[in-house]
Amino acid sequence: MKKLLVVTSILSLTYIDAQVGINTTSPTRTLHVQGNLRVANLQNVSEDAAFDRILVSDTNGNVDYASRSSFLPNTGVGAVDKESYSEIYNNTSANGLPDRRLKCGKFFFIFDTGTDSNVKLGLNEKPAASVNIYMNMEQNWNNGFQFYQGTNATNGVDAPFTFTTSNYDVAQEFKSARLDSYEQNVMTFQYPGDADIYRLTIYKVQHTGTSYDFVSACEKF
Repeated sequence: MKKLLVVTSILSLTYIDAQVGINTTSPTRTLHVQGNLRVANLQNVSEDAAFDRILVSDTNGNVDYASRSSFLPNTGVGAVDKESYSEIYNNTSANGLPDRRLKCGKFFFIFDTGTDSNVKLGLNEKPAASVNIYMNMEQNWNNGFQFYQGTNATNGVDAPFTFTTSNYDVAQEFKSARLDSYEQNVMTFQYPGDADIYRLTIYKVQHTGTSYDFVSACEKF
């Protein structure tokens, strides 16, 4: 009986400290796989905050995890956190194509139909309540330029674009942002309560009588 107890104890300790090797006789971790690894039928949990660990490996094949938050940009004071998006397309007329949206942070932008190619903006997400967006604008064209604030060239700086819970995705027009060929417009604005600043640059080029390039680029700081 004593011999049986001793053998059982030794086997139990060996099991507790065991390391399993696949294609190796000298495992260095609890599970050591020497070869390729394939895992099928995984679920997409991108939106599940509970899954906050990402598998990583070193040059020796040791697999551990890193926190998903460690891959996010640094948002501390003085941190550099800039995003840039662009939408460039060609059309056979001076009319914009409203279905070609430029999405940038909480905003989207379009060139409207019509030869003036008016620029419009809207919100990508429904706000909890009405929000007011204030902007300033710089226009440059072949024989002049102008600066102004508000929704057009004549109203004051306190005239905002107002988006509600019902019209947030209906694009509103920059009143004086008709876009002639070779004209460049730059708009700057902010979403209430956010630490980000947005800068939109738009440009239109007429190559021939039937070829127009529409360029919009948005930077989020």
